[in-house]
Amino acid sequence: MAGRSSTMIVTNTPAKDLVNTNFAFVSPSDHRNFVVPGSKLAFALIADSFVLSVAGHEAIPSGRIAFNAVHRRQAKVSTDDPVSVNRFSPPENFNLALLTLELEFVKKGKDEQVDAVLLSQQIRKKFSNQVSAASLSLS
Repeated sequence: MAGRSSTMIVTNTPAKDLVNTNFAFVSPSDHRNFVVPGSKLAFALIADSFVLSVAGHEAIPSGRIAFNAVHRRQAKVSTDDPVSVNRFSPPENFNLALLTLELEFVKKGKDEQVDAVLLSQQIRKKFSNQVSAASLSLS
C-alpha cells in the first residue's frame, strides 16, 4: 500500500467503547498493509488530508475501514462511501514539538473546571504514538 493509493469503503466503528480511541479500524488481513516497516505501529493517510492510527478488528470485513463520526466529517465521507487510503510512514525523528489544544465538550451543558495537569497526562497516554496535524479534530 505504500507509495500507491488504495480505496476502501467506509463503515462505522465496530464498538461503542472504540469510538473515542481516535483509531481507524480495518480487518486483520488489511491491517498488515498499514504497519510501518520495522515497527508495530500502523498509520493511514486518509483522503490525502490527515493521518490516523490503524488497528485490526475481527468485525471489520476486508476492504472496509471503520471511522467514528469525527473522522467521517474530517474526511468528508459517509458510511458506505469510498475513501482513498495509503500507509503513512513517518520520517525519522518525527516527534511532537508543540501541541496547542482547543477543548470543546461533545455534549452541551454546564461549564466544568478542567485539571490541566491531569488532562495533559491523559492526552499523553491516549495519543502517544499517534499523528496529529494543524486543525485535526481528535475524538
